[in-house]
Amino acid sequence: MTRFYLIRHGQTDWNLEKRMQGQHETDLTPLGERQAIALGERLEDVDFDLVFSSPQRRAMKTTQLILGERKHNLPIIQDNALKEILMGDWQGILIEDLMKKYPEEIDLFWHHPEQYKREGCETYDEVRKRAGQFMERTAAENPGKNILVVTHGALLKTLYTYFKYQPISEIAHAVHPLSTAMAIVEKRDGIWNVMSWNDTEHLAQLEEVPNVTDSANTI
Repeated sequence: MTRFYLIRHGQTDWNLEKRMQGQHETDLTPLGERQAIALGERLEDVDFDLVFSSPQRRAMKTTQLILGERKHNLPIIQDNALKEILMGDWQGILIEDLMKKYPEEIDLFWHHPEQYKREGCETYDEVRKRAGQFMERTAAENPGKNILVVTHGALLKTLYTYFKYQPISEIAHAVHPLSTAMAIVEKRDGIWNVMSWNDTEHLAQLEEVPNVTDSANTI
């Protein structure tokens, strides 16, 4: 059995502004940093054997803050397969403006992922394929290990349907992970098992009330 702790990065400015991020580089907000630190404190007793992160800045910073002092002993392995979905010329645009300018395409993106396709962008199928291959390869090469993986919201939604053996269309109904939400997934006897999903219990200790809408319809 291999156990994965799958984490979405902390809150960013563009999450708050409701801008499409995709593979554009953005930074954590001060609250996003505290979210990651709080999750690190929650996970301080978990012995991780390996740590993987998307190479994007918001994910790497989240990973470093989760590890804290442990980052000196646990190298962070960056893997391009963990990057967010590529959104092309939509990256950096307010979602409100995208809905006005591309109403049919944005509707497909959110509600009919099996039909969504734009030039210069990734399809959900392409994202799920690279993410699924990463998970299968990592599980096969590391039996019996605890593995931390920090990545992005849309990619995690595609993985949820992968773990549940569902069609691409079900991505539209998958819960979008909140900032620093944790999922625990196990590969046991060749079968994927989702033990928990979108767990944000660690955010309750923060002084600020977590902005639970900062992840809604933001990629």
